[in-house]
Amino acid sequence: MKNPIYQDVYFKLRKLITSGEYMAGDFLPTEDKLEAIYKVSRTTIRKAVEMLAADGYIEVKQGRGTRVLDYQYTQNLNRVTSVSDTLRQKGYEVIIKDIYIDRIEASIHIAEKLGVKENTGLYRIQRVLSADTVPTAILLNYISVDLAPGLDEKSGKISRLYKFLESEFDIFIDSCVDTIFAKNADFVESQMLNIKTGSALLEIHRVTYQTGRPITYDISTMRADRYQFEVKTSGR
Repeated sequence: MKNPIYQDVYFKLRKLITSGEYMAGDFLPTEDKLEAIYKVSRTTIRKAVEMLAADGYIEVKQGRGTRVLDYQYTQNLNRVTSVSDTLRQKGYEVIIKDIYIDRIEASIHIAEKLGVKENTGLYRIQRVLSADTVPTAILLNYISVDLAPGLDEKSGKISRLYKFLESEFDIFIDSCVDTIFAKNADFVESQMLNIKTGSALLEIHRVTYQTGRPITYDISTMRADRYQFEVKTSGR
């Protein structure tokens, strides 16, 4: 599925921001210059800029220009945010305690989530995240081998999976569907998270998308005493 032109411009500008080409406090080129750079209409540029502003990457100052924000501190749970990003925003020092990547064949359940055929080759990424040296979250991610070839050889680069997919494979996750529920830790989870069996956990089952195409199926299991959700709503 081909992206709308304004979405392509959005992804390109966002990558320049997240890679540090445009730093917090910098101003993006004017609309005229962006039109010339990307060879698109002013309407297309404005749509891309509106998306960047809505996602907290920039702010548009009338008469002054478009300034890049410190997006790491403006993200929230009303947009696609990873567990590790959310923990960092809460002030924790986040590190990967353990990581393991292998190849498996998609079960019927996972194939349905990812919109692929049963037995399709997948990477399974398993991680334990620590926040301030305390094991806090167990992360399990599935992604098609075809979408991220060679991913299993780059485990040392994976600290923030969504950012890694952007930088290594030009995969830009723009939406997700989350199913959130409470559970109690079983024996294996209690050992991995250094808590008592039966302790309260929060679990998120997530399918991520790029322009409507499923990208990853994620299962995140977190200690309930070290993780919470903040959701803003309006209207009915």
